Amino acid sequence: SLFDVMPRMGALMERVGCTCAVPEYCFTNYLEPGFKDEDILVEICESVTEPKKEIDGLYFRTIPAVQAACIFHKGSYRTFSESYETVLKYIEENGYEIDGEIRESYIDGVWNKDDESEWLSEIQVPVRKK
Repeated sequence: SLFDVMPRMGALMERVGCTCAVPEYCFTNYLEPGFKDEDILVEICESVTEPKKEIDGLYFRTIPAVQAACIFHKGSYRTFSESYETVLKYIEENGYEIDGEIRESYIDGVWNKDDESEWLSEIQVPVRKK
């Protein structure tokens, strides 16, 4: 889970001397198309000011800019499906199609908000006109 991976990733970043970019941009990049309940292949990403030494599964790359349909999600991660339904409906109804890996950017969460109702995320779906 994210709650297991993120602390380990943070420790590795600290070990190699990473400096997080400001404003911070942390996101999960889903590497497979379609919905899955388990065995989901993801990449956990954090924007940094410069690449450092790659160690123990920590690596660096530049991700190209994309055009995306985005939606803010306020509250628990358990209700993400509602926000996904809204943004995917928008894409379909407005003549777009998915064009890349879907991202979830975590703005506020367990690290800075005690109440789940205050968590804020952004779902970012790369798109192109049909």
